Amino acid sequence: MKKLRVKCMKCGKEWEKETSVSWGPDDFTSSLCHPCFREVISPIIHKKQLREGNFDCFGKSGDDCDQIQCKYKEWCFHWEETEKGTEPELPTMYSTSSPM
Repeated sequence: MKKLRVKCMKCGKEWEKETSVSWGPDDFTSSLCHPCFREVISPIIHKKQLREGNFDCFGKSGDDCDQIQCKYKEWCFHWEETEKGTEPELPTMYSTSSPM
């Protein structure tokens, strides 16, 4: 699999991702790294959580969450894993490689 350079639009961090397209050595794309994406998306999710009758606790509750009906629970736990030093892939429905 080929590699494509990616640069965070917010902080400038660079990384590579696999791609099936042939890119030149000077080609790159832009996106948001995980920490910057979380910083940008958290306030939006907090508003949605309140609107849906949940607490605005996205990314704040650790491993202890009692919001059973919250649409963001699985994604929130994903971020908790990221904070522990691992960086698993984003859940498919929130992948930054697809348009939102």
